[in-house]
Amino acid sequence: MTEDSKKQDQLLETTDCLEALGTLKSNKNFFFVICFLCLFLLQVCFWLMFTEHITANANDTVSYTSRSTEKTTTVTSTSQQTVSVESSSGKIEQTAQAIVAEPNAAKTEPNAIWHKYAGDLSHVQIRFEQLSWVIRICDYLLIVSSIMYSLTLLFSLKISLVARLGGISHITKAFFVSLFMIVLLLPWQIMFRGVIVGAIYTPSELLASWQAFAADNIAEKSFMFVRFTGLAIVVLLLFVWAQLKSMRWSRNTLKRLGIMA
Repeated sequence: MTEDSKKQDQLLETTDCLEALGTLKSNKNFFFVICFLCLFLLQVCFWLMFTEHITANANDTVSYTSRSTEKTTTVTSTSQQTVSVESSSGKIEQTAQAIVAEPNAAKTEPNAIWHKYAGDLSHVQIRFEQLSWVIRICDYLLIVSSIMYSLTLLFSLKISLVARLGGISHITKAFFVSLFMIVLLLPWQIMFRGVIVGAIYTPSELLASWQAFAADNIAEKSFMFVRFTGLAIVVLLLFVWAQLKSMRWSRNTLKRLGIMA
């Protein structure tokens, strides 16, 4: 009876551990998705500065509407020169279309709807204040979610050690990779200015970098892309590596318990 009771207690402990691991796995995947989306949105905010859709405040020195204004003036001067030619050839074109037109020729262009929406999107303007709020929210979510992700891996490691569920090497590697990811992710430039930087950037840093972008040399421009994009890619790769290691730990745990073949 004592052996049966011990086996029953072990079975109950294993069942409790599996329930706890199931909760930790769902939370781990949830925090992974949040971090992935935030990293993606930060990169979208950075590359939007290349386009003409961002308008800065009146107090800022960055203005991306000047290029569109130059294009508009150029198109206006060109159109004024061609008005006389178009007016004289308008009747000839109408006559030629009436002669050449056939019933089957009146077909709508398949890309007409896409061209319409593309033209509408080309005139969309986003204020930098709105972009800065997106950056702030993503920074906050990234810090909280990455720390919670690493803590979830730590709790999974402890449960695996106590319950002897196996796959310890995979979950240990995933935990230490997540710690290294947090080190690269945190904005160290706020505390140690001019010494080290992190993958997370603030709106003021982004605006200051783009204000000095035109006057920078090739080395400074390359450093800017490495700082805003290169670090984010390294963090994302480490993040995916930790997630793959945790998935291998999960499969090994299920195989050892006989749940998965």
